[in-house]
Amino acid sequence: MIFLETDSDPLEWLLMPLRWNGADERQEWAAKNADMLWRLREKRPKRREVRALAKRLDMLAEGIPGRIPAHQVFLYAPDPRRTPLAFFALTAPAEGDRDTVLREVVQADRESPVRPTEVDAFTTERLGEGLRSLRYWGSREGALMMSLNFAWRAQQFGVDLSVRTVADDPGWLAAHLDEVDAFARSLWLADAPEGPQPA
Repeated sequence: MIFLETDSDPLEWLLMPLRWNGADERQEWAAKNADMLWRLREKRPKRREVRALAKRLDMLAEGIPGRIPAHQVFLYAPDPRRTPLAFFALTAPAEGDRDTVLREVVQADRESPVRPTEVDAFTTERLGEGLRSLRYWGSREGALMMSLNFAWRAQQFGVDLSVRTVADDPGWLAAHLDEVDAFARSLWLADAPEGPQPA
C-alpha cells in the first residue's frame, strides 16, 4: 500500500480518518480536534464555539467516506470559525500517455462556463513535474464554485496521484492559494508502514 505523507503544519492540516469504530469514536475525534483548533487561537474558547466546530468536523467525518473517492483526506483548518476545507487524495495505476492522463485528472478540458480553466505546470521537489488547475462553474443554486486540482505521475510507485478540493467560496480559497501550494509542495509518497494502517 502507498501512503501520502506531509510535513506541513499538523495543527492546520488534519489527516482525517476514513473508517471509524462507531459514532462515539468519530465524535470523540471531532471534539478533541475542535478543542485543539480553538485553543490554538484563544486560551479560553467559548464552549458553544468549540461545540459548533466539533459538529462541523463530525459532519465531514461522517459524510465524506464512501461518498467521495479518496484514499486519504486532509482538512485545511486555519480558522476555527470556518468549516475546514477537505482535500481528497487518490492514487490510481499509471496507465496511458502521462500528459493526457494528468490533464484529464486536473479537469483541464472539462467545461468551465464561468471562465476558462486555468492550467499550470506544478513541480515539487518530492513529486516532480505535475499540473495544477483552477476550474469554475455555477451550482444548481446559482453559487460560484471552484475546484483546485493537482496531479502527478509517480513513476517509482507506478501510480498517478491526484489531490483536489471544491470550494463554494472561491474568494477565500484564492486568498489561501499560497498556503495550499505550500501544502502540495510538502507532499510525498511512501510505502505505508507495517502494522495497523491509519483509518
